[in-house]
Amino acid sequence: MASVDGLVTGLDTTSIISQLMQLEAMPQTRLKNQVSAQQTVQSSYQAINARMMAVRNAAQALTTATTWQAVTATSSTDAVTASAGATGQAGSTTFDVVRLAAAHVATSTGSGAPAAGGSIDLTIGGKTTTITVGTNTAQGVADAVNNAKLGVRAAVLNTTTGPVLQFSAQTTGAASAFTITGLTDPVVVQTAGADAEIAVGAHRITSADNTFKDLIPGVTIKVNKIETGVTVSSAPDVNKLADAMQALVTAINATVTDINTKSAPGTGGKGGGALQADSLVRSLRGELLSGISSGIDKGAGVRPESLAPIGVQLDRYGVVQFDREKFLAAYQADPAKLQSTVSTGFAKTYETMANRATNSTDGRITQAIQGVQTSVRRMNNEIFAWDARLTAKKASLQRQYSGLEVALGKLKDQSSWLAGQLAGLPNS
Repeated sequence: MASVDGLVTGLDTTSIISQLMQLEAMPQTRLKNQVSAQQTVQSSYQAINARMMAVRNAAQALTTATTWQAVTATSSTDAVTASAGATGQAGSTTFDVVRLAAAHVATSTGSGAPAAGGSIDLTIGGKTTTITVGTNTAQGVADAVNNAKLGVRAAVLNTTTGPVLQFSAQTTGAASAFTITGLTDPVVVQTAGADAEIAVGAHRITSADNTFKDLIPGVTIKVNKIETGVTVSSAPDVNKLADAMQALVTAINATVTDINTKSAPGTGGKGGGALQADSLVRSLRGELLSGISSGIDKGAGVRPESLAPIGVQLDRYGVVQFDREKFLAAYQADPAKLQSTVSTGFAKTYETMANRATNSTDGRITQAIQGVQTSVRRMNNEIFAWDARLTAKKASLQRQYSGLEVALGKLKDQSSWLAGQLAGLPNS
């Protein structure tokens, strides 16, 4: 119901109702503010949860055997490249690159037309296929060979001596060799299909595509130039280990920094993080830092082992520092001990800690997020209920003020009538 402002009273009814509705809506407004605050809390929890998952992933990498077994491969010359796979093993080999793989190429000059019958025979690997040629020209032969899709491509080359019909195997290696019969002009081999070959002493190893696998287990060697005395070596990838350790330290520091920001207290009663005074995140921060300061638990009655000898320690500002050179030195001194210290001690501690916080079923942060979500749903339901109450209240106020205008209008009319009656009375 629309109100009519001040026809009788001169009151700004719309403004009055608006102000009264603001007062009526204060409980709903407080609920909306609480929802906004809780959503900020939820976002903060989710951000810290993501940080803790990064800690978990970095820790898991250091508890995985493949990380410690990783090797890197090197070559003594740019004539050969080497790469190690996940199953690569440490080793070394020296060899000569005797020959590179080649694709079979043949040409035919002249008209290129089939000798008779409109067909030619293409033989690859002992198998002969008869190809029907639609047009008895060089281009007709090329089109027929290409349409057959037998692993040989054909093209007509325009040279200074006339057209040349060229046939090329699509792959390298001795198995790519082919013969073509049935053309009016002879087919001449330009390059014979051949396998790449390397010599390890008196032994020969061949490859159809210049790639040799498992000469060293798990290592792939690719040759691209003939050369003698090539040495390929594979060794533990200590830099990958150091990178993995740095990744875990970085993830821990990033999580602590984020917690510090989101739990920072306000100043002068203002500001501060959404999680200030939150016991959960304070507890997480303490666990993240104590995992460094407390060292590695060696069991009852045994003093915890410091992480400083492997290059990990806290500075006076509560930041985890990683000394890469110390870590690499510890690896060179005793690889097995370092692996045990890190994979079953340091990294395992953080993997367990992060899982306890982020587990999708009963993780501590997961449960906190779910608690906030439940609270937000409840408050949103209350806000929705308030919408109906406020709509009814506004309609009631509009009816009251409209009724007031009508009642006062009637009184004004009666007053005017009475004044008229009194004015018509005779003077005494």
